[in-house]
Amino acid sequence: MNHIFTDRGPAYEVKPPEPKIVGPDYVQSFDTMSATDFMKIYLETLRFQDPFNQQDLSKSLEDMVRLNQIRFYTDMKQFMDNFTAWMNQITFMQTINLIGKEFVFATDTLDTVKGGDYYILTGERINDVKVRIYDGDELIKEIEMDLDKGLNPIDISDLPTGQFTVKVFKGDFEVPGWQLGYKDSVRSAGIVNGELVLDLLSGRQTSASQIIYTGG
Repeated sequence: MNHIFTDRGPAYEVKPPEPKIVGPDYVQSFDTMSATDFMKIYLETLRFQDPFNQQDLSKSLEDMVRLNQIRFYTDMKQFMDNFTAWMNQITFMQTINLIGKEFVFATDTLDTVKGGDYYILTGERINDVKVRIYDGDELIKEIEMDLDKGLNPIDISDLPTGQFTVKVFKGDFEVPGWQLGYKDSVRSAGIVNGELVLDLLSGRQTSASQIIYTGG
């Protein structure tokens, strides 16, 4: 312990910095070096370098920045992986409430091979529309109906076996803002590539994000 003395005695104590003890094989690398340490080395190098053989430390600086970026993104990826795994566990536990329940799932195709009940879901009432069902470009059925807000069943009892597209018209104009869906029950569920996948009673498999309607 060192003391600073005045004519009135010791004024304060000066405690020398504690040395940093490292192993004999320790090498300070750029990826663990702080910005302050790097600038000290950089300035000292500029001070004592040979003016006729100057060293360019810009490459070392670029390497340090690049390594720190890699370390940052690696740490961030690890955090996001852990966070995703945690969210998947929470989501999977919540799927218990879905098992055995009935929902309407979004689809682009009316499939009479798989069967089921099909609906048009709309957010508003639209009177006097024509629901047209196509096999490719061929119109095979047209249904005149009023669409209520919510679910509207489509009669597919007389359709042949196959897959069809559905369009809705009012007059000569195609109606936007509606969805085609089928009703099915959830048999089981699982997490696949971070996504909640549902196995349905009909044998279909779909993402939980395709649920567009639930309830009565």
